[in-house]
Amino acid sequence: MPGILIELTNRCNLSCQHCLDGRHRGNGDLKIEILERILQHARGHGFDYLSFTGGEPTVHSGFIEIITMVSEAGYNFGFVTNGWNFTRIYEKLLPYHNKLTGITFSLEGAREETHDQLRGRGSYRRVMQAVSICVVRDIPFTFNTVIRSHNRGELHEIAGLSEKLGSRGLRFGHLIPTPRIVSEHMDLSPIERRETEGIIRQLQKTLSIPIVMAPGYYTTELFPCAPLQMQEINIDWRGNVTVCCNLSGHGEDMGNDDIIGNLNEMGFSEAYGRLIQANGKFQKDKLEHHSSGKFRDADYFPCWYCLNYFKKVDWLKEFPSNDWSRGVWKKDGNCLVSS
Repeated sequence: MPGILIELTNRCNLSCQHCLDGRHRGNGDLKIEILERILQHARGHGFDYLSFTGGEPTVHSGFIEIITMVSEAGYNFGFVTNGWNFTRIYEKLLPYHNKLTGITFSLEGAREETHDQLRGRGSYRRVMQAVSICVVRDIPFTFNTVIRSHNRGELHEIAGLSEKLGSRGLRFGHLIPTPRIVSEHMDLSPIERRETEGIIRQLQKTLSIPIVMAPGYYTTELFPCAPLQMQEINIDWRGNVTVCCNLSGHGEDMGNDDIIGNLNEMGFSEAYGRLIQANGKFQKDKLEHHSSGKFRDADYFPCWYCLNYFKKVDWLKEFPSNDWSRGVWKKDGNCLVSS
């Protein structure tokens, strides 16, 4: 179903190693007035589902008020959370159970020490406690796992645990590189990414729950993601309508061409129309780039292509030996070999 991703806040109650640096010093929340405008006009463009992200969406001071507004306006909703606040808020969600399509919990490891290494001490137990409540209260939930160097050996265990706990699905996603991620060697090399993608495809065949990969995996499909298919719109905490949530707030404001417009300054319908035009231009440019024969191997990782297109990773010039800086590998069957 077409949906709108809304970043309710750039604040968070954790300080995860892989997160954008801005989240660790965030102090901004989405204005309720912006949400009211979205609710008033989004359905007219075919949107009936809202997904709340952050930061940590539950730290927004008006989180329950927002859930109430969305439900009463007739929209379905879901949200992504680290689970830390769940015991405090879950009872307030129950009246809107019929509109809640699911909660996505971040799970970074099958083992407590692996998860907590990334997200902080005690965070794994908070997730397990939240999941237990969901099972008892019949609240649908899924897991999202960001693949990084320290947890790539637990993919089978994470998938098995997700199935055992009653999750309705599991999504794996690659890291979006930042200077800290690169300098601390958190990310996988392109070759390692392809290897993990092969493991995930095997898990998709063997487990009973749906297992998917977030856009960003290696593919020859030029437009594989929901935003480029106009099935998903991203709105950040400032009210900016942006091309994609993975680009939003990335690059320390190095490139801002992914921002289409601001809902403080224009209506939802106008911003939506501009987004359609921007997507059309992007697709035209990418098709021309591909047909010209200038595509590098790295460009088949679509998130990486967009990061370059919108000039979000110019800082990588400081890391000339990094695999992503080189961007070209020899093909050996279905694998990539560093050239």
